Amino acid sequence: MNIEQIGPVGAEITDIDLSITDRIPAEAIKEAFLKYSVLVFKNQELSPKDLKNVSLVWGEPLIHPVFKGMEDYPEIIKIKNLGEKYHTNAHWHSDVTFEEEPPNATLLYSIEIPDTGGDTLFSNQYLAYEDLSESYKEYLDNKVAIHSNLGVLILAGGEAKDAKEVEHPIFRTHPETGRKALYVTEAFVKQIKDVESEISQETLSKLYKHSSDKNYVYRHKWTKGDLVVWDNRCVLHYAEHGYGDQNRTMHRITTAGSKPF
Repeated sequence: MNIEQIGPVGAEITDIDLSITDRIPAEAIKEAFLKYSVLVFKNQELSPKDLKNVSLVWGEPLIHPVFKGMEDYPEIIKIKNLGEKYHTNAHWHSDVTFEEEPPNATLLYSIEIPDTGGDTLFSNQYLAYEDLSESYKEYLDNKVAIHSNLGVLILAGGEAKDAKEVEHPIFRTHPETGRKALYVTEAFVKQIKDVESEISQETLSKLYKHSSDKNYVYRHKWTKGDLVVWDNRCVLHYAEHGYGDQNRTMHRITTAGSKPF
């Protein structure tokens, strides 16, 4: 197994066959995961069963609280292209932050890839936090953001009355590395608690822009058989479209997390 850093966030791991699950060097992979936050494994052949088994390296696989999974593997969501009009992930976000305990890791495996478009971008939120001014860090240090699932619930055909909200710190401390990361996502954050609405939105807009600075970003150009795993506790991601009606099929699974602090 070889590991090579690929950008401001992320590393590619080669010389490994993840389908042979009883030979996966789990501890070495987890160590690399904590160091690089995004791991890329290319040229993998993973059945849904294999993918579920691989996910155990990072923890217990989760069933998505809104979107329905595969019939035989409810933890795995099959993502297919429904056209650019219905593309929902073209924004920077961390997965499922509207839960009390958002998932630690997301695994995304490519099955069908279009000729062009469809890149996924990843942004290092350790660096985003570290580059904030000391005065901004002090101002936001003990503040929390209110996260809501309203948008994704409506998208999935649910009703607004069933929406829920949770509170998470704007600066999240990683429970394993001890490092702080910026932890706001435009997709789910409603406002900063106990801050006047206009100031809250102005502050959040600045944080959103800062969080996706090009100096923090790795762009992944997919090929068939890629497995990419990222740490939702310190990474944002953005799924580009730009491939029209071409086929693009992915399998996605997340693993259990813990309450941000």
